[in-house]
Amino acid sequence: MPATTATVVALGAWPGGVTWQVDATGHTHDPGRPGWAGPRLCVLDPVAATDLLTVIAHIDPQPPPPDPSPHTVRLSGRRVPRQATRQHPPRWADIPGRRLQLRVLGEPALAVDGEPLTIRRTAAMQALVFLAAHPDGADTRQLVNAIWPGLPRHSLTGRLYTTLSDLRGTIRAACGLAVVDHTDDRYRLNPDHLDVDLWRFHTAVQHAATAITNTTIAWQAVIDAYTGDLAAGRTWPWLDPIREATRRHVIDAHAALAAAATDPHHALALLQQGIRVDPYNTELHVRTMNILAALGDHNAIAELHDTYTRRLTEAGLDPGEEVHHTATRLGRTGVPT
Repeated sequence: MPATTATVVALGAWPGGVTWQVDATGHTHDPGRPGWAGPRLCVLDPVAATDLLTVIAHIDPQPPPPDPSPHTVRLSGRRVPRQATRQHPPRWADIPGRRLQLRVLGEPALAVDGEPLTIRRTAAMQALVFLAAHPDGADTRQLVNAIWPGLPRHSLTGRLYTTLSDLRGTIRAACGLAVVDHTDDRYRLNPDHLDVDLWRFHTAVQHAATAITNTTIAWQAVIDAYTGDLAAGRTWPWLDPIREATRRHVIDAHAALAAAATDPHHALALLQQGIRVDPYNTELHVRTMNILAALGDHNAIAELHDTYTRRLTEAGLDPGEEVHHTATRLGRTGVPT
C-alpha cells in the first residue's frame, strides 16, 4: 500500500516520526514546537470506553439483505438489525423524504413513515420522551438524573452512552436518519428528521393563546392535538409536572370553548370532555354544575358531586369545600352563579 494512503499512529516515543503528547482532556502538543497546539482528540472515561467497545463487539457482522424493504421493521418483536457498516449501508437510507414520527401523548411510540419501530431499551424510550419534552435539549447530568434518579452519576454515564448509541444504531438501521444530536455534552432531537406530536400540540397552544380571530377554531385545534396524557401509563418521576402542565392547556381549551358556546348543551358536552381529561379538576366541576342548574337538571348535580367526592376520596385526596358548597347551593336554589 502506498505510504500516502495510510497514517500510522504508535503509542510511545518513535524516533522515526513526529511524537505528540496528549493530555487528559484530549489536547495534543508537539514537544518540539512549544506554544503550538495540535488537534484535539475525543476522550472517553473508562466506563464509557468499555461500553462503547461492548456495543461495537455486538454489531451484527452480516450484511443486510440484497433488497431490503422499507417496511421490514415492525412491532412484531423480530430482532431489529443494528446499524450497518459503511461497506453495506441500508439501501433505504438513501431514499429522500423519509421522516420519523414520535408519539408521546398517549402510549409512547416511534414510527418510520407510519411503520412502528421497536425500541429495545426502556431507558432509550424514556430518553426520547424526555428530549421531546425538552426541545432545547438536555445535558448528560439532566438525562442521567431523570432516567436513573438517586444513583451515582459516575456509574451511569457509560450506561447512558450505551443506551443512546444503541438507539441511534436502531434508527439508522431502519431509515438512515440521525435523530439524536450530541453537541457540547448536550443531547437534542433533530426537528429536521423527526415529527413530535407534543411539539405540534404546543404549537397549537401558542396559536390559540395569541389568536385574535377564529379563536374557536384555534382552541379546538388544541383539543384535537391532545391524544392522551404524556407517556400514558408511565410512572417516571420527572413526568408529573410536565404532564400536569400539558393537561392544563387542554383543560383551558375546553373551558374557553364552553364559555364561548351559545348552546348550553354544547357547553355542557365540552366541560364533560374536560372532566374526562382531568377527573379531579375543581373548576370544571363547578362550571358543569352551574350549566346543569341552568338546564334544570338538579339530579345530575347531585350525581356529579357524589362521583367527584368518591373519586377524590379513593385517590386519597381532599375533595375540598368549593364543589360541595356549589352542589348544596344549586341543589337547593337552582340558581347558577
